[in-house]
Amino acid sequence: MNDSIKVSVLIPIYKVENFLEKMLDTVFTQTYSNLYYVFVNDNSPDMSLEILKRAIKKYGIDSDRYTIITHKENEGVAKSRKDCIENAKGDYIYFVDADDWIDNDAIEKMVDATKGGLVDIIGCDYIDELGNDNSLYHHENYADTCYENMVRCINYDVSPVLWKLLIRKQLFKCFSITSGIDIGEDYAITIKLFYYARSFVALNKAFYHYVHGNQLKLSYQRRRSLYDHIEIVKEVEKFLEDKKVLDEEVKNKLNLRKFNIKSNFLVKQTWDSRAYREVFPNVNTLWRFLNYGKKEKIKFWLAEKKLFFLLKIYRIIWNSRL
Repeated sequence: MNDSIKVSVLIPIYKVENFLEKMLDTVFTQTYSNLYYVFVNDNSPDMSLEILKRAIKKYGIDSDRYTIITHKENEGVAKSRKDCIENAKGDYIYFVDADDWIDNDAIEKMVDATKGGLVDIIGCDYIDELGNDNSLYHHENYADTCYENMVRCINYDVSPVLWKLLIRKQLFKCFSITSGIDIGEDYAITIKLFYYARSFVALNKAFYHYVHGNQLKLSYQRRRSLYDHIEIVKEVEKFLEDKKVLDEEVKNKLNLRKFNIKSNFLVKQTWDSRAYREVFPNVNTLWRFLNYGKKEKIKFWLAEKKLFFLLKIYRIIWNSRL
């Protein structure tokens, strides 16, 4: 096995003490050896840092093969990831969320697919780990070209996340990372990476296991998430405009993403009809062309026509049936 290509494995850590040991077992026992690890402890209030140090000792990871950065206060996922990237070494970057895990040959197979370091991005499938030994294989509908993958990421035809990609480190010098948005930042970064990349290879195998048992991951500030997604879509739209690639296909994909986000303001958990009206008003009528059921269409019609009293009654009736 040719291990001349160095890969930095980047792992932000925050409140993952129940998951961290398994993840570390999988990254410290990779069949690929030329690895450098960057950990950012985002002022985690649990035993995560102690678990990390024990695992480093257990596997005999030499001090020149890893860096641990500790924040004095909680700064969020975006800042942690930015610190990870700035401290990465070598040729490629591979992200692992601290509550997930990877197959022991994941990095070896992905490095092999770079054809000796000639390919900018390698992508793989992933497995949703649902708990109680239940899992779901997720096949990604990758395109052959980087540009088409960028387009497919806009409305999640391809999942715009970093943790299933092996990425040439040099690509991160092409743009700056917004450190103030924690939820949805993967979306913007992935789209930008595919824009700047010139070559891509897809592996039709799932090496990454995305764990759904972390309540922090499942329930993290639903409303905050919505507003972060709104801001990140605006950032992406500006980026695409600046790069002059906002053609009809890209606009349609972006409008679908906008409507998918704003429609969340008319669900039980985050109901806010005012926000629905004001967020991305240019797509208020898009529901007419989408495959919604009759009950959903009535809701969107009432909101579009500003029949707010009837919309309130509709909400009461609808929620009583849930």
